[in-house]
Amino acid sequence: MGRPPDPTRREEVLARAVAYLAEHGLSNLSLRKLAAAMGTSTNTISYQFGSKEELVEAALGRARATTLEVLQRIRTSEPKPTLSQSIERLWDWWMEDRRNLVSTRLSMEAMLASDREYPQERRPELLTFWIEYFADWVQGELGCSRDHAVAHSTLLMALLSGLVVDLQSTGQTARIKASLDLYLAAWARA
Repeated sequence: MGRPPDPTRREEVLARAVAYLAEHGLSNLSLRKLAAAMGTSTNTISYQFGSKEELVEAALGRARATTLEVLQRIRTSEPKPTLSQSIERLWDWWMEDRRNLVSTRLSMEAMLASDREYPQERRPELLTFWIEYFADWVQGELGCSRDHAVAHSTLLMALLSGLVVDLQSTGQTARIKASLDLYLAAWARA
């Protein structure tokens, strides 16, 4: 029986893999290219994660956890920000370093990927997690029904996803930020 994977080494490999994916995305990901870029072997990656699918799953989990940590810091800052203020701060964090967009980018790519790149049955959870997360926030802030909160959250996710695609496609940060500000101002009046 072989020795179990080293958790410290696994974290190091995962961090480097997430950095690679932040730059190159999921499309046409091969363990050979990833290993070469990381200066390691495919055996090391396979040993730590078992398969490419498990590595992608771990990378998506890491990216989500990072965004959740940022949102938690924002939510617990003083004075306590509203949802619209928090979204603005999240956007600012994304703009500080485009690699901070990795969570959104990887999730969006996984949702749109072929079955070979990411299984169809796993995709809905990538979006519903965030819809439910923000719906909880909306419901707490507005005191509205769950259906209303889910509708608001769905619209927010559509907006953020669209703005991220626009940003990745055009790089026109001023125009895109103005659009976000327009939406958040309307939200603040809701």
